[in-house]
Amino acid sequence: MKIIVLLQSIKQNNSKNGILYNASKITYQPENDAQLDALLNKRKAPLSQEGLNKVLQDLTLFMSGDVIFFAAIYPKKDEELLACSEIEKADMMEGSDGERYFPVFSSVALLNKFKPKLNKGEMIYVFTKKELLTFLDLNKKLAAVVVNPMVDDLLLHRLLLQNLITVQEDQTKFS
Repeated sequence: MKIIVLLQSIKQNNSKNGILYNASKITYQPENDAQLDALLNKRKAPLSQEGLNKVLQDLTLFMSGDVIFFAAIYPKKDEELLACSEIEKADMMEGSDGERYFPVFSSVALLNKFKPKLNKGEMIYVFTKKELLTFLDLNKKLAAVVVNPMVDDLLLHRLLLQNLITVQEDQTKFS
């Protein structure tokens, strides 16, 4: 399996994986995977309206931080640096509403459960929120990103991604 990792701070045993990097300055923290999974699981639990509002508020706050997502893609070229505009093609899903969605995952483990084997030339790409928004803007036929499809089905539409990015930038300015 070949992995394209776009974050210089991710450390993986890459003895059999090709890993590509970009200049993003985000620290990948594996404990964030568990925190995001816990928030997504709470969202599905039976809660009062007040409890659900609190979980959604916590999820939104978490998602406005340094969150990354993993997806299987086909790059236009095999280089150590790869921008999301250099993605040749990627998997899409069609929803029951007839719209197309781009599947991404909150961890490589969830991606591997969804897609146990990558096809020839296919790689794992790591997206930030900004890169997801750029990818959606480059692919107008996509309605949104779906995080952890068939498990959490969290939809990130363009406007939501833009709002999360704005909140993150505002937090950075004031911290």
